[in-house]
Amino acid sequence: MHPRPAALRLSTANPVSKLPRPPFGLGGWSADAQATAVLLHVGDVGADDVGALFAQIPKATTLPSGTPMFVLGTAISRVNAWRHLLGGGSVRVPRATRCTALVARGYVDVGGGIDESTGLDLAWGCAP
Repeated sequence: MHPRPAALRLSTANPVSKLPRPPFGLGGWSADAQATAVLLHVGDVGADDVGALFAQIPKATTLPSGTPMFVLGTAISRVNAWRHLLGGGSVRVPRATRCTALVARGYVDVGGGIDESTGLDLAWGCAP
């Protein structure tokens, strides 16, 4: 069972023009929330490269104990303008890759699943 925060902050390596909708039926993202969801960015290396992705997730030791961290299942990819207009620009990151990245960054109680309210694929962990 994953944690269910009352508010969630979005963390992303690069600014995005269109924010994804938040999970858990939340009405929007909160800049003041401790619980965080990470929107990954995938460059030329691909969505299976744990090393390139895990650096985008804050180290668990930098957060208060018990703080939940979620990693969204769809990442923003770098594409040319034509591909972006044709629906490109995002790529699925395997749940196993996201969970491995959370473990590598020091999170505990790592898991994954589908959010019932939005259908989003999530990976999660908590700061020890």
